Amino acid sequence: MNPLRWLSGVLSLLVLSCAVRAADDYQPFRADLAAGSAYSIDARRLHPTQFSLGLREVAAKTAVIDAKDAAALETYLKKKDAPVVIGPGGVPYLTDGHHTLRALIESRQPDKTAFGHVLANWSELDAGAFWTRMADRHFVYPKDNAGRPAEAVMLPETLLKMQHDRWRGLAWAVMVAGGFEEKKGWFFQEFAWADYFRGRVSWDEGNDAEFARAVGVAVELARSPEAAGLPGWKAAGR
Repeated sequence: MNPLRWLSGVLSLLVLSCAVRAADDYQPFRADLAAGSAYSIDARRLHPTQFSLGLREVAAKTAVIDAKDAAALETYLKKKDAPVVIGPGGVPYLTDGHHTLRALIESRQPDKTAFGHVLANWSELDAGAFWTRMADRHFVYPKDNAGRPAEAVMLPETLLKMQHDRWRGLAWAVMVAGGFEEKKGWFFQEFAWADYFRGRVSWDEGNDAEFARAVGVAVELARSPEAAGLPGWKAAGR
């Protein structure tokens, strides 16, 4: 695969999808939607492309969502813009925004509508070819909540069935604390940091003070030269 050609294709899709969304032309999700189409869907129908998430991040985003009125919530979710790939059987696979939309589902908001765009429609592929292509494009993260390799065909069917990865939650908190920079366009950045923190940081997950201590320890680790190869690394003192 020519990486420059693939990158050009992705950028073209993003330009097209932005143009569609600028017109606010969100269509109810259908299996035949073309790449670039803007869609709306009940978030409970979306299928994840990763096994796990950090429930602390979900809780924080749930509080943000609960505080919004209906109009503000719709604006917020449209800005978040959840990308999907349509797979075999017309299944919508969410490639980003798992924490936000899990938070929407868990929130007190009665309307669970998500908004986004179609990255690609590969519904004509069989399951094997589909997951191979998803892996080639870095649209799936086939590791469980302990960082162990897992088969994509075993992914949970809904966002509500995703596993809790405490180190993924730690990575999010470290990024919020300024331990590393968010890198837009970098696939599964926080999971790379979560894997780095596994075995290096420990805490009682049920104790908020312990978690805060762990965040401080992890920020120091994130700034160390040992982490320099990770996406978004910041040298100490920056």
